[in-house]
Amino acid sequence: MDVFAIGRFGLDAVGAVASASLDLAAIPLREGAKILAGERSDLTSRRSWRGAGRAWIEVHGLDDSDGVDIGAEVSEALRAEPGVTSVRLNRPLSRVVVEIGDHVSLADLCATVEALEKEAKNAELTETAALPGDGLLLATKGAMVGANAVGLAIATVGSAMRWPAAPKVFDAAASVARYQPLVRNALASRIGPAKTDRVLSLVSLGSHVITMSPAILAVDLMVEGLKASETRAGALAWNRYEPELARYAEHPDVHPAARPVPRPDGLAERYLKRTAVAQVVAAGAVGALTRNLDMTSSAILATSPKAVRTSCESFAATLGQGLADAHGVLPLRPDSLRRLDKIDTVVIDPRALIGEQRRVVQIRGASEHELPKAWHSAQSLLDKPGLRPGWHRVPGMTARGSTRTESVEALILPAHHALASAVVLEGRASGAELVTVDTEILGELRPGFDDIRPVSGEDLDGALAAAVADLQQTGRTVAVLSTGAAQALASADLALGVMPTSEHPDTPPPFYADLLLADLAGAWQVLRALPAARTATERGVAISIGASSIAGLLLVRGVRATIPGVGAGPSRGPGPVTVGAGAGMLSGYLLARRVLRAHAPKPAPAYEWHAMTVEQARELLSPDAVTPLAERAPVDAETQGMFWPYFHAVREELSDPMTPILALCSAATAMLGSPIDAVMVGTVLTGNAMLAAYQRLRAESRLNTLLAQQAPPARVVLVGADGTPSYHEIPAEQLLPGDLIEVRSNEVVPADARTIEVSDVEVDESALTGESLSVGKQLDPTPGAELAERSSMLYAGTTVIAGKALAMVTAVGADTQARRASELAAGELPEVGLQHHLSQLMYRTFPYSAAGGVAVGALGLLRQGGLRVALGNAIAVAIAAVPEGMPLMATLAQHASSQRLTKTGALVRIPRSVEALGRVDVVCFDKTGTLSENRLRVATVRPLAGYSDDDVLGTAAQAAPAPDGAAHAHATDQAIVEGAAAAAGARPWIEPDAHLPFRSGRAFSASVLGSELLVKGAPEVVLGACKNADAKVEQQVAAMAAQGLRVIAVAHGKLTAAQVQAVQDDSERLVEVSASGLTLLGFLGLADTPRADAPQLLADLAARGVDIRMITGDHPITATAIAAEMGVTVAPEQVITGSEWNALNRKEQERVVCERVIFARMSPENKVQIVQTLERAGRVSAMVGDGANDAAAIRAATVGLGVVAHGSDSAHATADVVLTDGKIGALVDAIDEGRRLWRGVQLAISGLLGGNAGEVMFSVIGTAITGNSPLNTRQLLLMNTLTDALPATAVAVSTPAGPIGDAVPGLDERKLWRAVAFRGGVTAAAGTAAWAMASATGLPQRAATVALISLVTTELGQTVVDSRAPMVLATAAGSFALFAAIVSTPGVSQLLGCTPVGPIGWAQGLGTAAAATAAVAVASRFAAPAKEAKEIAAPTQELEAPIKALSAVPAVPEKKAPVAKKAAAKKAPVKKAPVKKAPAKKAPVTKAAAKQTAAAKETPAKKAPARKAAAKKSSAKLELVR
Repeated sequence: MDVFAIGRFGLDAVGAVASASLDLAAIPLREGAKILAGERSDLTSRRSWRGAGRAWIEVHGLDDSDGVDIGAEVSEALRAEPGVTSVRLNRPLSRVVVEIGDHVSLADLCATVEALEKEAKNAELTETAALPGDGLLLATKGAMVGANAVGLAIATVGSAMRWPAAPKVFDAAASVARYQPLVRNALASRIGPAKTDRVLSLVSLGSHVITMSPAILAVDLMVEGLKASETRAGALAWNRYEPELARYAEHPDVHPAARPVPRPDGLAERYLKRTAVAQVVAAGAVGALTRNLDMTSSAILATSPKAVRTSCESFAATLGQGLADAHGVLPLRPDSLRRLDKIDTVVIDPRALIGEQRRVVQIRGASEHELPKAWHSAQSLLDKPGLRPGWHRVPGMTARGSTRTESVEALILPAHHALASAVVLEGRASGAELVTVDTEILGELRPGFDDIRPVSGEDLDGALAAAVADLQQTGRTVAVLSTGAAQALASADLALGVMPTSEHPDTPPPFYADLLLADLAGAWQVLRALPAARTATERGVAISIGASSIAGLLLVRGVRATIPGVGAGPSRGPGPVTVGAGAGMLSGYLLARRVLRAHAPKPAPAYEWHAMTVEQARELLSPDAVTPLAERAPVDAETQGMFWPYFHAVREELSDPMTPILALCSAATAMLGSPIDAVMVGTVLTGNAMLAAYQRLRAESRLNTLLAQQAPPARVVLVGADGTPSYHEIPAEQLLPGDLIEVRSNEVVPADARTIEVSDVEVDESALTGESLSVGKQLDPTPGAELAERSSMLYAGTTVIAGKALAMVTAVGADTQARRASELAAGELPEVGLQHHLSQLMYRTFPYSAAGGVAVGALGLLRQGGLRVALGNAIAVAIAAVPEGMPLMATLAQHASSQRLTKTGALVRIPRSVEALGRVDVVCFDKTGTLSENRLRVATVRPLAGYSDDDVLGTAAQAAPAPDGAAHAHATDQAIVEGAAAAAGARPWIEPDAHLPFRSGRAFSASVLGSELLVKGAPEVVLGACKNADAKVEQQVAAMAAQGLRVIAVAHGKLTAAQVQAVQDDSERLVEVSASGLTLLGFLGLADTPRADAPQLLADLAARGVDIRMITGDHPITATAIAAEMGVTVAPEQVITGSEWNALNRKEQERVVCERVIFARMSPENKVQIVQTLERAGRVSAMVGDGANDAAAIRAATVGLGVVAHGSDSAHATADVVLTDGKIGALVDAIDEGRRLWRGVQLAISGLLGGNAGEVMFSVIGTAITGNSPLNTRQLLLMNTLTDALPATAVAVSTPAGPIGDAVPGLDERKLWRAVAFRGGVTAAAGTAAWAMASATGLPQRAATVALISLVTTELGQTVVDSRAPMVLATAAGSFALFAAIVSTPGVSQLLGCTPVGPIGWAQGLGTAAAATAAVAVASRFAAPAKEAKEIAAPTQELEAPIKALSAVPAVPEKKAPVAKKAAAKKAPVKKAPVKKAPAKKAPVTKAAAKQTAAAKETPAKKAPARKAAAKKSSAKLELVR
């Protein structure tokens, strides 16, 4: 959006607000004119609405159990009125709905109701909520706008004509009444909250007018205008909804809003309470010190939190207006929008997520071959009117005699609304916890919820109400989304009611809703507004703090005189507060508009394509008009250029929690007469943000380039009028549902598609399902099948490994199965450790820095110094103690680590993830495609007696396709051909006389060479044709299968001359001749190929104390066999399957995830749950994967790593670190780099905070002695920037020397604070000594310069003690040279408040610095405890034991094929690797184990965090979870 667009947008917004304001302001004038003219007016003092021959009139006590129920009396009295045709009571809204004629007076009806209320004494009950169409509400809003407009005009004219203004005490009194809870609550208890708001608004208006304050009146007018727009939009929405609401107006049931505990305060309420206290304290302090009423009033106004009010109000009003106008939302209770920022839990009624359609979910009672027919017959049930959810008998399924014990039944359930998934995902993305109740309706939406509560019987309403009450009892603020759960809606803090659909004509609207929604699109918009509402409040609080701080600073005498253009006139404390109020209003308005500009996702039709026949799919997918390929939008049509992405990235970096503190200090420094100092602080802030944003965008650009190279094209088939097909390649992003595509062998499927034609197609779906074995495809529908068994579908991101298919596109982009798998991880990224630690460190150090500043200021005042000077010194010291260089240091350190990792094959998308790698203590691997290559190989050969390995391999290879075409053959054929080629004694391949290839549905292949028939295939097919196959052979097949091998039977036979001639003429005749008379030679065992570097990777991780988890979609036996082959033996009790995992409760899962080793048959949802459970158990996890089924888990982990080799875009796009070229070994380098980063940052922060602490101590000592700080603001900032930040950054950026160490939980704060205290004391002592010596021999300015030399040199010397890396030495030398030049150059030296000093001064400064540096060096050398020496030696010991344990793992007791032996020797030297690292390589295994135990005992638990010591076992044990 350019500047002109922003201007047009602003003018349109002002015009809309002005139009709405004028419309409402005219209402009281128009109605007043009617009364004066003697005409009838419908404006009454009672809340009521009239239109279309109907009136809604407020009746107190209809929904209140404390009053007398006068419903019957009201009904009877109103029916007696002439012109009244019907009367109905709506208790939820406290209204009586009256059908009346045009001549009936609304005022008379209201008078009748009022008389009955007075008689029953119900008029004194709590006021009811105003409905959007109430005339009194519209008139009140219009009157407020008019009053503010008149007030603004009077104040503007008065200021221009210099009319005398009333004292500010009137404004102060109005502020106290508005923002002091005691005053407001006392008034609200008498007249009600709504009237209290209006009265206090009018009081503030009057005070602003008489004090001639047009600026704040203009802000108030804009806020009232936004509220008027909201009210008018609500009234128009009421007019649209009212006819439908009136149909169900009779609503006798009452559900009290029973909240078990008071609603917890939100951020705004907590801040308002704190500012109320601050207002009282400020007024008392200023009044006591100055005894000046005007100054006291200014102090009260300076602490007024106006920005919070304007920000929240403008956001809620703008959002309410937009929701009502553009999204069909009726705000029955608009005040609920003011509570959006407090919502932390959303309870969703499952019934709100269903649409009008029904679907067949399950068939029972039918055999496997009857299932397609039963499924097809069950579809006819969906056309029956009034069909209720549940089990129904399937028509047309006749009994088959006595073999059937039960009838065939179908489970019919409502289909999900087209936006149901989008609503659930948006709820998760909002940051709120998502809760629902357990019912079959949830279906595939179940994994999207954080908590699913049980249901007793079929009482969903009761379960929802109980869930709401329970959550509120635990301190949650709850929103409820429902279509009719009245009690849950009544009790909710925010009730979102969805209007019933036309399929439920007897269901009344949810009258207890705060916001009435036309459909789920409105719910999506409201959920999307939750994070923005929190942001609006946070911004309002931040703006208010800044505005009040600056306003308070302006109260100090002499400060205003230093600001250009302001002068030294009388202090006007509210000035910054007024600007802050305007900024808050603008911020809230823009946030709301940004939410409203977002459009709900376009509903995609949800069909079960796999359950349909080809004809059914064609009928649904054939579009009416096909968009020509040339007219489809190019992929890069909406590129933004570089400026706006960079601008947004910088803005995100500036959202760091330290930014407001430094910005406020910068502004205060400028106001105190030091704009250059403010520029220095601002430069640090913006420089850090710009550098971090550049690094992130640069890494993103490189990754996008890498992924773009892997994006597969799509081959679209266009059929001409004559039936001739033509082929066109387009980017996959341009595909549309209904397009015909063709995919061939070794191509990636570009979109989800229903097969139309297949030719021997097999697809590798491991990227989606995790199943390593290929899947055959067919045309027949597969109703009720799980994702991995839908053989009639092709899915985006999967790879065709054999055959060719023609398919019709069913889903593209975000609607594909792969993308939906990645969307399971929607939500906030996990909090990154280093930034979190630095943020917490900032919060903990700021009170100390503030205390130092207060001490300096107080000592200055005690020594008879001026308030402005004392305040300047206090802020200078506070700035000195705030480590401005810390954000820059952290960013550059992570940037440097990212650059180093790039050279090892690890591309860091998010630099902040590097530090998290240093904290990782458990790594979860997806097995297929990550630890393994997802490529079959011959793992073992089992010949029968009388035959050799070479006989079996050679025969199998001869029965396969030609070796030169193996790359395009079936994966099994390719593995056999490669195995035979690696076997020296295998028979050479000869061109056969006839060949029958493997294909889907024919589980064998055969070749004829002369009269010899050679066959290989599935044992269940080949063994039946073999003469020598007996029970022992079948047992051998079962044993091999139990080891997780894919078993291939190999046989041969002799053909007659007639048979040879027949198969030469027609190769399909090989099916007949292969059916009998064969001789079995033996078996081949095929298995997935482990990556060559996987065994060494696991050993290296174990050596570093990192636990390993392997998660896979494979069978448990397959997973266990692969683990054993990679050197990890797993007992059966250490394996768990997906079904077993799903049966566990939350606590059991937390226990199991720390005990089990292999997680098999896991779905993408299970993978996410495992990672999240590890995080809940206190572990810091990394997830490594390459497929779409890994994407959600990658995003859920603390650090996500995607393997780029041939994986999915989903895995790479959600990963924090991408391992390029399939180099999973780079993971070890990444973990090592993360641990080095933490060590470097620890050293850097010690030096940074130690130097700052020394500066503060020295300033306090100097102020206590002289009454003024020896160092001014510029000198302190010079040290912070030049001698603290840059050298500390060099330490953090450089690679620390010494051992890598174990995983770190974060900063070692005990060690850090010890170092800071010691270094701060030494630095302060050196500076004080130099200052004292110089004071005795020179002027104060010279003494301060000598002290500055001592402080700077001491800090640089300590930096060199920490690290002697070349970059550190160069930075320290350069900083010192630059500092010396600055101090010694006349003019520049005076600009900083210094003076050139002679040799004696330099000797004094350098001498004290040398002594202090020597003290630090000695302490670093000799003060380290003996246990640290052990820790340095421990990594070597820890390295030996686990590697030896891996070396001692016995080989799998199988006879390996030559290819397996060769691969093991060449690619995976697991047993040889430890020889290079472990000196005691000849020690027996038992001794190694003993040594391992000893090493474990020698390493104390306090070295690692307690939770890790409890959860982990000895480092030698590899826990492998698959």
